[in-house]
Amino acid sequence: CRRWRVNHVEPPGEPRRTGGNMLTPARRHFESVMAQNRGTAANTLADLTAYEQMLHRLRIDKNRFKGIQNNKLKAETKAAALPDYQGWVDGVLASDSGQADEVLTTVMLWSVDAGNVAEALRIGEYVIRHHLSMGDKFQRSPAVVLMDEICDPVLAHFKASLSDVPVSVDLLKALDGLTANEDVPEPVRAKLWKCIGYTLRTNPEAMDEALEYLRKAIAEYSDIGVKRDIEILERLAKKVASNVPESTEDAAGGADSGAEIPRSAVTAMTVVNG
Repeated sequence: CRRWRVNHVEPPGEPRRTGGNMLTPARRHFESVMAQNRGTAANTLADLTAYEQMLHRLRIDKNRFKGIQNNKLKAETKAAALPDYQGWVDGVLASDSGQADEVLTTVMLWSVDAGNVAEALRIGEYVIRHHLSMGDKFQRSPAVVLMDEICDPVLAHFKASLSDVPVSVDLLKALDGLTANEDVPEPVRAKLWKCIGYTLRTNPEAMDEALEYLRKAIAEYSDIGVKRDIEILERLAKKVASNVPESTEDAAGGADSGAEIPRSAVTAMTVVNG
């Protein structure tokens, strides 16, 4: 089999990129154009070379990340590297060609690791819609991989602390909508609904909706581990529904107290469930 040797292609006037340097706007634009050309019938040898260059950069960064043992530092390093791929990502999404692209799928996962879930979902919409392969490392569909990679850290966070929210409920619901028509194992879908329920539970005004998602989760997969959470929320809901102090009724002739879910009750629920 004859191998063709292709020369390195640089945009006119652009210096070679060295490790650790941010890409210039001109270079980022050049890579965006190359990515768009790769998705058209006018695909040239230079366009193929551009993709090979991106793969080369990707492998260098992968090897660099493998040498970092601290997870927080690794996430920060990935976040710092992601702008170097922005031009390529934007070009691929603009072309909407659906071609296999290891660079794109890898950047999608790095975006999750770096905490940029919104960008991961932007890329994920394209990856899922075109049914792109996630590579030999993953034996799962893009939808399942994305759900696992986003939800597992969320649940790990809530296991350690329920005082704050690692991923906004809007992004989790967007992930649910994005994967709604995909073939997903029951435990994975239930895990996402569990994440949404736990996130909503941090807001005293969203307890009813939180309970709804937790009920959906256990109905989808009975071993999802939210039975105790549901019992606590149900008791809390009953307590709030009947929270009309007798002294208030006596003094005001049974006037409605307009009671709201007290934050102290949320704290108590967290302690019991922790």
